[in-house]
Amino acid sequence: MSSTIAVVGAGPGLGRAIARRFGSAGHPVALIARSRQRLEAIAASLRAEGIAAGVYPADVTDTPGLTAALSAAAGELGRIGVMSYSPGATWDHAPGRVPDLAAMGITSALETTPESARAQFDLLMAGALAASRAVLPAMRQARDGALLFTTGMSAVLPMPMMGSTGIATAGLRNWASAVRDDLAKDGVYVGHVSIGLPIMPGPGEGDPGAIAERWFQLAQTRDTFETTIGF
Repeated sequence: MSSTIAVVGAGPGLGRAIARRFGSAGHPVALIARSRQRLEAIAASLRAEGIAAGVYPADVTDTPGLTAALSAAAGELGRIGVMSYSPGATWDHAPGRVPDLAAMGITSALETTPESARAQFDLLMAGALAASRAVLPAMRQARDGALLFTTGMSAVLPMPMMGSTGIATAGLRNWASAVRDDLAKDGVYVGHVSIGLPIMPGPGEGDPGAIAERWFQLAQTRDTFETTIGF
């Protein structure tokens, strides 16, 4: 039986697509996000396709709660061998709609304060560290695992309007790059995908299923640390 994939920050778009792709390959799926109701809906859709899926509500900014959720998932579904981390606000990419960055807690570079930077750091960087620390011991012991981090374009290219988010995602990218060689010696793959276009169903690279397939192939070949999509 394949190891479990924990999808941290699971939503109905990319999170569900990643869960579906890995689940269709035999990985039990642990869905982690704040809303139990949303997670149950995603789990139901996966189970309808014959994929084993469990729901473990947790806030990624609550380290003890997140750690407990990952531990519970491993206890019920089996060792977590893949951890996908991609929490964050969901953008409405409908034509003519402009995302309200302020409502998502995102401040421009000039408007970034210690508080706004800290909030994004806790969500995007500290949460990733907490999740990684929770799953790495078992991965390293088994000498098999994968940490998959999905961010936006501001992780790679500074964007004035994404000031507070860029600080956090660039930090995550830096950390992931710094640990990848050491973890590779223990059989753990670390990968980073930076997305610079709208994530929405369709024929292009931004289709959630297409991104999930990209992640699945990266996790199989394990020969590429970073992939950018849309830029």
